[in-house]
Amino acid sequence: MTTEQRQGRARSKLRRFLAQFWRIGLGLIMGQIAFALTYSEYSPDSAVDVRAVGSLIFLDILGGIVALVLYPLRHRFPVVMAASLVLLSIPSTLAMPFAGLAMVSLATRRRMWEILGIGTLFVLGIFASEALFGAVLPMPEEVITWWQTLIVGIVLVGPTMLIGMYIGGKRQLADSLLEQTRSAQRERQAQIHAAKADERTRIAREMHDVLAHRLSLVALHSGALEIRQDLSPEQTRATAGIIRENSRLALGELREVLGTLRDPGTLFDNELARPQPTLGELNQVIAESRAVGTEVEVVMSQATSDRLPSLAQSTGRHLYRIIQETLTNARRHAPGEPVIMEIAGGAEDQLLLRVSNRLPAGLRGQRPPAGAPAAGLGLTGVTERARLAGGDVLIDMKNDDEFVVKVWLPW
Repeated sequence: MTTEQRQGRARSKLRRFLAQFWRIGLGLIMGQIAFALTYSEYSPDSAVDVRAVGSLIFLDILGGIVALVLYPLRHRFPVVMAASLVLLSIPSTLAMPFAGLAMVSLATRRRMWEILGIGTLFVLGIFASEALFGAVLPMPEEVITWWQTLIVGIVLVGPTMLIGMYIGGKRQLADSLLEQTRSAQRERQAQIHAAKADERTRIAREMHDVLAHRLSLVALHSGALEIRQDLSPEQTRATAGIIRENSRLALGELREVLGTLRDPGTLFDNELARPQPTLGELNQVIAESRAVGTEVEVVMSQATSDRLPSLAQSTGRHLYRIIQETLTNARRHAPGEPVIMEIAGGAEDQLLLRVSNRLPAGLRGQRPPAGAPAAGLGLTGVTERARLAGGDVLIDMKNDDEFVVKVWLPW
């Protein structure tokens, strides 16, 4: 348990003690006043039975002591304690204030059958108390009728119960507001955690899209250096330069993404705040694929080419990442095989991207080349990206030798 928890528990105990203390003190003061008023008319010279009065006083004091012991238990056994204190108030004026306080505490529960039951018992107790004290102590000459006693009982019980119900209503309202506040805080925290998770997922997907492309180029060029023995010094230097450049770019992009993950303040930044790839860089991705031996044929009508500049920036970015991932997959699973990329559609309908390549018979069922990025997330990322953009993806294997990816994006 932490220090703050211990301090909070100590403050809570102190508040409960003070709340109990002032109620018990109020009950004792009111009980002494009632006791003094009840026995003020009695004197040893009065024509009453002294032994009976002494017994009644002893019973009164004993009832007050028992009420003092039972009253703190009213929260644990509210109905039983309230009924017991009401019964003790019949022979004991000292117990009567504690019975009233217990009735207020019971009424805070706002259960009508409890309120009516204890209230009725209290009124009947007033009749019994009046008969008991009237038989022992000297009473005024005026005769108090039963209906007057009933009115007195109702006047005492009614406000007592109303005060308790009012206090209970205030407590319920405070508890309801507190629960609403806590619920709103929990919901807000859940939204924050969900937003952080979504942002980190987006960054991870972006990292995969970028690094898989770069590292696949590095793996293929380094594999060529390892296998090819007939390269001239100029070709070797050029290939090593490509490896070095792609490694540098991959490290830079990795550093940028990891920096974003380390800084919690960037988790809610707009994703457009950082430089993002656009369709203007598409030719560079195609050129890089051609440079490592993957011929890419782009099939696109002049009308579609003229309309591409009007494509929304976010859709263009999605299209760029999807093309980058499909070319990466083609290099991994079908090295050296040509890729046919068809782009069709216009502003009045959907944008269609179809990427296909043949699979070399010798590579079917084999693992990717050593050093290539791990598979399994690329096409999943393509599907998720397309659907988040409002489009759809169809992945098909034709005649077991041609792999086709079709993507529809809203223009």
